[in-house]
Amino acid sequence: MGSYNLLNGGQERWEDQVGLLGGLNLDVLNLQEAKHWDQKDSERVYATAEWLGMQPLVARSRSHGCHLVTYYRWPRVQCLGFSPDGACGNFHHTVLRARLRITGVREPVVLLHTHLDPFSPQDRLAEVQWLTEHAGARTLLAGDLNTPGADDEEPEDWDLIPANQHSGHRLMLPDGSYGGTDRRAIRALMHAGFVDPPVHLDQPIPRTAGHLRPEQKWDHRADHVLLSTTLASALHSYEVLDDTVTQQLSDHLPVIVTLDIARM
Repeated sequence: MGSYNLLNGGQERWEDQVGLLGGLNLDVLNLQEAKHWDQKDSERVYATAEWLGMQPLVARSRSHGCHLVTYYRWPRVQCLGFSPDGACGNFHHTVLRARLRITGVREPVVLLHTHLDPFSPQDRLAEVQWLTEHAGARTLLAGDLNTPGADDEEPEDWDLIPANQHSGHRLMLPDGSYGGTDRRAIRALMHAGFVDPPVHLDQPIPRTAGHLRPEQKWDHRADHVLLSTTLASALHSYEVLDDTVTQQLSDHLPVIVTLDIARM
């Protein structure tokens, strides 16, 4: 399964993005910032589906046209039902919730695909409170969560990030000054029982953002695929595609998690 923020719908980079993603032969792919993909009768949604050989589920964002699209590879993966707004309008963007049946797996899994609020740590915390209840089920949570991992390294120097963007990243202290990275949202997910793949596999923590924009040179992990405890034993591998090609295709990097179906 993969997760990838396209950056403003991909624009002129779309064909190269889809060419890259198509070569991965994923069973489930979650895309954020599918801007303008709903235009011309969702032409780009279906052109991408045809190119990938997959079926689409579309969840329209409430903000900035940053729609979510999940693709699944039928008939290997079947959708038993989905909601394009699993939080009743309470997300800055939205959260797509789907029940998926996977060939060879006895019980369905729940997929939660989202793009958490990029501007407000407080709002991100409120959003994940709609997600924590799913940690006890057979759940995959994927998307641009706009937060580093629970214990990822702090920036070496907060001056790398313009002061007018600190409110979207840092914890505000009682006296109005800022502390370190606000990790309340991701830590709420971890406390609820979600498992972070690179931590679980004892791998080095990679970046998924910070490589493209010169005004925000902070290598950090904003994109995640998390597993509920019941699926953690099926985790086989975790990878972030970080090379000269992917570094030019978006300000985020694709995250790929592979599960062992025999253990699901």
